[in-house]
Amino acid sequence: MALLTFLIIILFFVFLIGLCIGSFLNVVILRAFSNESIAFPASKCPLCQTPLKWYHNIPVLSYLFLRGKCAFCKEKISIQYPLVELITGFLFVAVFIKFGLDFNGLFMLIFTSLFIVLAVSDIKEKVVFDFHTYTLVIFGLIYNLFNFGHLYMGEKIIALGNFSFGISNSLIASVLGILLGIVVMEAFARFGYLLAGTRAFGEGDTYIAAGLGAVFGWKYLITILLYAFIIQIVFTIPIFIKKLYTKKDYRTLISFFAFFLLLIAIKWLDYADLLGNFAIYGVTTLLLFGIGFYVCKRILGGLKDKSSMTYLPFGPAMVLGGMIMMFLL
Repeated sequence: MALLTFLIIILFFVFLIGLCIGSFLNVVILRAFSNESIAFPASKCPLCQTPLKWYHNIPVLSYLFLRGKCAFCKEKISIQYPLVELITGFLFVAVFIKFGLDFNGLFMLIFTSLFIVLAVSDIKEKVVFDFHTYTLVIFGLIYNLFNFGHLYMGEKIIALGNFSFGISNSLIASVLGILLGIVVMEAFARFGYLLAGTRAFGEGDTYIAAGLGAVFGWKYLITILLYAFIIQIVFTIPIFIKKLYTKKDYRTLISFFAFFLLLIAIKWLDYADLLGNFAIYGVTTLLLFGIGFYVCKRILGGLKDKSSMTYLPFGPAMVLGGMIMMFLL
């Protein structure tokens, strides 16, 4: 009983620390947009610019006591503030439970904080700041240089004459992860030029992928990107269908549903062992590929019309994929 009470107290303090760090992350996010120092000047209302009192900066509680309004100009305070604080608090508790309080756990808390900054910045204004991604890359390289996470055990020995030195496998995987992240995301992004004359993904997504590669290495990056694509599809499909229906773009809408119905049919035929005939298998595969290509062309073609474009930033999906991988390792 005493041990359980002690654990609850520890977790409570970790949560409080997370709330405070979340408050700081809000400053990091917002001042990146205003190009201000994160240290000076003191916290102020972003609307009336009035400096805040210390009791206006208590995480979550100040927002509740002020009823979501500035104490001076009475304008609404963005819900981003308490949400980021609460998310950071709960994630810090989860990371502490999973990894404990050693160097590995400390780096995971740093990565979690950077993930939150990247995701919120991208959601807020669809902007990814280079400094944040460079910081993620640097900490990822340091983390793997000293092999704190033990993702890849052992080291490679390089000999130069009579002198030899070792390079950890985790560092090699980290460097390869950076390169793979850049190559994969740029390949997908530039595929958009073929169909729509514009990038399919922003440059910031490439930097985020490089940062994730630096942290998790090339092997786990592939899985993270797969998670990200699935997450993106899940969140995008309802919005995408609604937008197509509103625009009365029935050709894309019908072909979109046809693609998924055919995919389901093929999986069912395969499960029923009815695709043994090579001709049937080849025809259905070509048909699926043709419809899929047409749907992709219609979607990417819509990128030209920015006013009607359905766009969800891909960065948050990659960050969430990274968080999933973090807790699976």
